[in-house]
Amino acid sequence: MIESLHISGFKLFRDITLPRLGRLNLFVGENNTGKSCLLEAIRLYAGRSPVADVLLAAAARSPEELRLWDSDGLSEEGVPVLHPVFGLFHRTDDVAKGIVIESIGDSSPLRIGCLARPMVTDGAGFGRYVPLTYGEALLPEGVEMALVVFRGDRQVGLVTRQLLQTNLLAGDRAQDGERFLNDDASSVAFLPAKGLSDEKAATMWDALVQGPGQELVLGWLRILDSQIQDLAYIGRKYGRLALLKTGGQGRVPLQSVGDGLTKLFHIALAVASAPKGVLLIDEFENGLHWSVQEKLWLALAKAAGEFNVQIFCTTHSRDCIEGFAAAAKEAGPDGAAIYRLERKGDDILATDLPLINVAAAMREHVEVR
Repeated sequence: MIESLHISGFKLFRDITLPRLGRLNLFVGENNTGKSCLLEAIRLYAGRSPVADVLLAAAARSPEELRLWDSDGLSEEGVPVLHPVFGLFHRTDDVAKGIVIESIGDSSPLRIGCLARPMVTDGAGFGRYVPLTYGEALLPEGVEMALVVFRGDRQVGLVTRQLLQTNLLAGDRAQDGERFLNDDASSVAFLPAKGLSDEKAATMWDALVQGPGQELVLGWLRILDSQIQDLAYIGRKYGRLALLKTGGQGRVPLQSVGDGLTKLFHIALAVASAPKGVLLIDEFENGLHWSVQEKLWLALAKAAGEFNVQIFCTTHSRDCIEGFAAAAKEAGPDGAAIYRLERKGDDILATDLPLINVAAAMREHVEVR
């Protein structure tokens, strides 16, 4: 379990520390205070596939698909253009300082650096990167940039121009370009604010055919509709369709019964897909009615213990905060933590809100978001 977190040089975070984390964790704050960035940092830190994870993080907020990393850094009009991978760094003039993501006292922090490396071609016509040597004469077109990923002193990833192909992102998993894996990593499930794609949800459902996962998912759906009996996918020309079987109504498309049930389905899929791992949920409240949020947090607290999952969520919703505070006592000995993120100049600050004070703030109608 990630018991604390320190981040420097990553996106909005010049330097931020969360000294205490629990089994359940909730991040609140205004827009542009780094809540989603915090989930991305945790995803990088906990993930097993450093190259794919770095590319996914670079693509997460990019308005375009990841393109080839042009060595000249110029657009067709000759205007300097920064590649989306540079968006991982707090500021472009701080790229040399790199990124550090670690637990407090971590002996193997995750470090990401950006280095200039010459590309050389061997006798067989294969290109390779070699470290720069000070004083070495290099032609400008012979130098390209590379992101180097370390765990402690061990290099675990290298993101080069050749790996910046959009097909590396297909399937949200390690691809042929992956060379080094984080063997100490946990499984990581990420639920974006907009939810899962139909294809992703179908794949995750299929993966739960063995074990208790599908029953967990169905049990959660019954929080909203006790008449639900089963769920199955059918094939169709433009992808697969999820059908619910309910008492007395036969099978109906999941999409036809409302956004709340779909959101609940996606959360349950994510929990069951990350045993002994990490679950990240961006904008927890999206699609959920206020009346169901406390029940869902209680179910999450129970599932986190049963599946040994550590959960990190963001929210804008007061109802979500109330539900979290009510369910926090069910988190067990590993506890729960809620942080408020706020911007102070160029810094993002994290304030650990004692749960008893959060509950009091709710009663007094004090703003904690």
